[in-house]
Amino acid sequence: MSSSYQFDLLRTYRFLRLAMVLLVLLLFISVATYIWSSGHILQSISASYYTPVQAVFVASLCAIGTCLIVYQGSTNLEDVLLNGAGFFAFIVAFVPTRPEQKCVSSAISSDVRDAITNNVSALFIVAVLAFAAVMGIQLFATPAADRALSKGVGVAIGLSVLAFLGLVGFYLVNRGAFMCHGHDTAAILLFIGIVAVVFVNARGLAREQAREDGRPVRQHLWNRYFWGFVLMVVSILVIVVTGPWLGWLDHWVFWLEAALIGQFATFWLTQTIDLWREPRREDAPVAGA
Repeated sequence: MSSSYQFDLLRTYRFLRLAMVLLVLLLFISVATYIWSSGHILQSISASYYTPVQAVFVASLCAIGTCLIVYQGSTNLEDVLLNGAGFFAFIVAFVPTRPEQKCVSSAISSDVRDAITNNVSALFIVAVLAFAAVMGIQLFATPAADRALSKGVGVAIGLSVLAFLGLVGFYLVNRGAFMCHGHDTAAILLFIGIVAVVFVNARGLAREQAREDGRPVRQHLWNRYFWGFVLMVVSILVIVVTGPWLGWLDHWVFWLEAALIGQFATFWLTQTIDLWREPRREDAPVAGA
């Protein structure tokens, strides 16, 4: 492979990674502008669906979901987690959060119901086609050395398929409940996915550092990515305790979403700098990059 071709591929990875950061920044600026002009904080970032931010909210989530799916992780496990998180980003975009405390599906306006049915049905069909295409490429258009998947990846794929089938079953069996709670379910799974991605990268960086200096992996575990993972977990615990549990923090869902999205964007930017000269950890740096 020529060095110029390698650099073109590397540049595509760079732009894809930077696009993720810019899309998050687009959403944050749009939400912040609305909060500044309206003078009040939203109950959640997802609640911006019912504000002038709606177009930016839906478009940025769909674009971020696409980037997460298209991006090839450093390991198969990371790639499975990114794909899952990207898919759930579409659900979060297509199924709006409900503004009322207790949702009744019959009270949802017909235009919103029709939009959810149309968009989610199309998403599920395309998801099945995409999964079949990826499995076909893995089986018939992948070198034999890279074709085998580890046991952990197999488990992750199995869990992803079960989660997808669960969502489809939820959608088909109880459409009304899906319209009321599908957003929250997908959002929780999305955040679990991105937190897991940070943890997987902490392990990957520890293994890379262990190979470089010959020391055990456990001595490198407390690296910058692991601290990022710890910060995300602590943020969840602190905000949940001070918000719904103790009642000290208003708009706690907004602050939780903002904290986790901001922390993941910081992780993603840090990882972009780490992988600036090679798209995957085990790859050699591209000449001239």
